Amino acid sequence: MKEITEFIKEARTFYLATEDGDQPEVRPIGVLQEYDGVLYTAVGKHKKVYKQIQANPKICIVALNKGAWVRVRAKAVDAPQEIVDRVFADNPFLSTIYNDQSGLKLGVLALTEGEVEFCSMMGPDRTEPL
Repeated sequence: MKEITEFIKEARTFYLATEDGDQPEVRPIGVLQEYDGVLYTAVGKHKKVYKQIQANPKICIVALNKGAWVRVRAKAVDAPQEIVDRVFADNPFLSTIYNDQSGLKLGVLALTEGEVEFCSMMGPDRTEPL
């Protein structure tokens, strides 16, 4: 897990793909954490992306860095409150957006039942389970 999180954090921005009906949707996103061997990401519960994940939890994440990339395919499920609290503690800027005053809620998602591909321009170099 450490290799994945370090790669994505160095890339700074990664892209999260979901499905909206029969159409793919891809957007940049910036929160990825690893706790106790599990990857987590976070999105606003008011956004289409969260609703898409609730309808179909299969997601794909891609990050590009220095000519190489990682692709994570996983099932995204709501994380327990203790993980939500840790994400806020590790990403204090989130509290300026998601708080009682704004009324916005953050959806923290555990990435489960998946795999990660480490890729180069020639294709996948290796694939590992999450």
